[in-house]
Amino acid sequence: MSIAALAVAGVLSSIPTASAAIIDEVEFHGYFRAGFFASKENDFKKADIGGQKEQLGRLGLESDNDGNFGFTTITNINDDQQLRIHIGVGDTEFDDLIGYLEMDGILPSGTLWGGKRKLAEENYIFMTDFFYTDLEGIGAGVQDIEIGDSFLDIAYISSERNISLGYGDYDEFIESAYVPNGEGDIALNNRFIFDTATRQQIQDNQNNSMHTLHLSYTLGALTLQTNYKYLPDNWDLNGKEWAETGYDATAIYHMLDFFGLKGNAFSYAIGQVGRGLGSGNLLGGTITDYQSLRPGSVTQGYHTGEWGDYFGDPYYLITHREEDALSARLLLWGGYTNSDGIGFFPSIQAQYNDEGTNDLGDDGGYNYWVSVMMRNIFPVRDNFIIQTETGYYENTQNGGTWHQSKFTVAPTFVLSDGLSTAEIRFTATYLPLSWTTGDETDPNVKLSDDFVFGIQADAYW
Repeated sequence: MSIAALAVAGVLSSIPTASAAIIDEVEFHGYFRAGFFASKENDFKKADIGGQKEQLGRLGLESDNDGNFGFTTITNINDDQQLRIHIGVGDTEFDDLIGYLEMDGILPSGTLWGGKRKLAEENYIFMTDFFYTDLEGIGAGVQDIEIGDSFLDIAYISSERNISLGYGDYDEFIESAYVPNGEGDIALNNRFIFDTATRQQIQDNQNNSMHTLHLSYTLGALTLQTNYKYLPDNWDLNGKEWAETGYDATAIYHMLDFFGLKGNAFSYAIGQVGRGLGSGNLLGGTITDYQSLRPGSVTQGYHTGEWGDYFGDPYYLITHREEDALSARLLLWGGYTNSDGIGFFPSIQAQYNDEGTNDLGDDGGYNYWVSVMMRNIFPVRDNFIIQTETGYYENTQNGGTWHQSKFTVAPTFVLSDGLSTAEIRFTATYLPLSWTTGDETDPNVKLSDDFVFGIQADAYW
């Protein structure tokens, strides 16, 4: 054995091995929801998503089942050092496996972490399932660095677009979409005419990683966050190069009252602004499935068009931002429960997008959306409540507008110990202009009213 090998073996032998005997605590936590929703206009067949829950409120609209779980082992190395190992699965897919380490006592202050994880999950409106920051990927960072009475977080995260998550088979699409240079007619065949080298370059640059540097500063009730993003060779299938850089900033103010109303209450005021890769659907986050699908810019998300499915795929469109595209978002939300136990939980949300200098015809220029929703909780007896939820949103793009609203009633059985909560709910939802009655991405299809009935179980622990 070489001297170098002996030296490495000596170092490794001096490191204590993990065993069940030194693990002081194991935590198991998770979330799931499962339900069935039937549409009256569809002869009570299974209803797909009938409206945008992040804008209308999630109650009675979450026809997509979801779940995740995770384990954490906690090991106290000595009085000053602790190791936490997190591993879990989200959405029951192996690709969603998360795993990261946290180490206390390694640095003079703060917690050192590394691996695949989500950050800032607490920045979340539970009634709309809206994460206004959504940072996920592989990276490393330090949390809770003490600076006087304040705390600083620093992180690097790598995330990548994967358009094969969308419609059909990506490799088959590539083969059918491209023809050799000088052959075919692009207007008639919906195909791209590139030389072989350019075609390969376009394919090679579809799933490049986006690098994100994240900083967060918290002082009392105020949290300030910023993200700087870099995505090299951000090409689309047309050969167009979109923004390679971008940034966004978020300010969060947490009040222990309902916008001044004292009592059993809380409220938040959030402002966000972003440019380039920090704008549109990427405002406040990295490249994730959720960022691709949530409300952002109407030039992203699901679309239809002459170029076929991939060009309406939100996973494909997520990084299509001009360098000078600009977005701003404002959110106000909170909750108040009166002395009779009746709860009021409203949310007001708005986002404005200046698309910059992109040449996308009707999709260029500007767009914005505004939504207002309210959830009420009425206690009936122990472990039984009636929940109601109303919502309305309006989208505007280059002067044209469209809107949707909803009304939900949900008798609910609930059991909670304060840390874990489980609900079984029966929902009835009236949806004027329901998505279940037509294609919401096609402006030529007239939507009609619908009633959606559902049964849903929901738990977190």
